Amino acid sequence: MTLLKIFDEAANLISESEDLKFIQDSLAPSGVSIERWNPLLVESSSDNELLEFYESDIEKIKAAYGFKAVDLMSVDPELAQREDFPSIRNKFLKEHTHADDEVRYFISGSGLFTIHHLDRVYSISCSAGDFIRVPANTWHWFDMGPCPEFKCLRFFSDESGWVPYYRE
Repeated sequence: MTLLKIFDEAANLISESEDLKFIQDSLAPSGVSIERWNPLLVESSSDNELLEFYESDIEKIKAAYGFKAVDLMSVDPELAQREDFPSIRNKFLKEHTHADDEVRYFISGSGLFTIHHLDRVYSISCSAGDFIRVPANTWHWFDMGPCPEFKCLRFFSDESGWVPYYRE
């Protein structure tokens, strides 16, 4: 279930909700959009099977937004056991933007997108069935958690994929 928490810049909680309409309305001024699709429990499928399964949805999204590339990010708890996990996690935790929209569809698991817009911080907990679009040049960060487990489709206009521009 999607959960939105809104904070002021001093990290005081202003509001929180799981209501999709409230979430969409609250995020609209920042340009961030979110939809809930019916998640399909296909976690045991291989990455190639999942890409094949979602092929028609992928093509619709690519056509609607002009994306040129898509991949499947598959993260399991074993990642947290790797010696380089802290550096992997930190590259997503550092506030950054992209020249491209950041678009994700969560097939399984969850992750936390945090958007800094004007004088508010929007923490969006995404889970299976959530489709989120963070517009290009929007300051944000992503937390996969200390023991990550999720699969999501990632869409790109630039075939070079995920390219962050970090805040100094």
